[in-house]
Amino acid sequence: MDFVILDLEWNGAYSKKLKGFLNEIIEFGAVRVDGQLNIVDTFEALIHPQVGKKISGKIRTLTSITNEDLDGGLRFMQAVSRFCKWAKGAVVMTWGTSDILALIENCRYFCGNGRIPFLERYVDLQAYCEHLLQNESGQQMGLGTAAGLLGIDADGFDHHRALGDSLLTLRCFQKLYDPEKLKPFCADASRSEFYKKMEFKTVAICDLHHPLIQPRDLAFCCDLCGKRARRVGEWQLRSKSFRAEFFCRHCGHKFYGRVQFKLKYEGLIVKKAILPVKEPEKKPDAKEEPDRESG
Repeated sequence: MDFVILDLEWNGAYSKKLKGFLNEIIEFGAVRVDGQLNIVDTFEALIHPQVGKKISGKIRTLTSITNEDLDGGLRFMQAVSRFCKWAKGAVVMTWGTSDILALIENCRYFCGNGRIPFLERYVDLQAYCEHLLQNESGQQMGLGTAAGLLGIDADGFDHHRALGDSLLTLRCFQKLYDPEKLKPFCADASRSEFYKKMEFKTVAICDLHHPLIQPRDLAFCCDLCGKRARRVGEWQLRSKSFRAEFFCRHCGHKFYGRVQFKLKYEGLIVKKAILPVKEPEKKPDAKEEPDRESG
């Protein structure tokens, strides 16, 4: 089985047809590897913009791609056609799903169909690496952060260029490759269900009366003795998560229970955490000075 690790660069362009902005793809970069993760071939293509006539200053600074570079580029559908032949039969991988969403957006705009013609099997390598690196922060892990954790020197790669980023992603994948652990992350992209899931926007639920929230979701057990604790404070909403003070009558332990609700395609995701209660510092008792007799 071959793998293709794909990376894209795009430019925010205003479309009169959409009456809004489009993430117009301006560069394809990919590396193809065999089952032992040996490099077989690479793919590079600059894309001539058809919506935005000029690259924004931010993207030009970030990527070093100029308008002159893109003048001789391929049309988007030409690049897709070439990439289809080049990537045929391989599992396509990207770091995160933003590149896939950009492809869906561009395919829908330029050919009226949001299906990606070369996508049959897909792996989100960001999710895979986060899982193996046990990232439980709730924040998505950047490629540079993952490389640092894996001891990879990222300085030798061409940052914010499609091929350079795809090669750095490959190095991270090589460090963490486990065929059995990879299987659950390999999605069948030939079904409409894949696109529904991909385009579903996760929503944070900030209403405790939401019908999907169950009483057990708001219950907490003491982190010291494991017994059920009683809530003694009101729920407070902070940064899209709820927090309240709890007291365990079994061992006298106080703590804060924090819970976050996210509605994903798969359903309601509940994340809980226990935080310590900081007791106010006691001020030292002021010592009374003994009365002094005047001489």
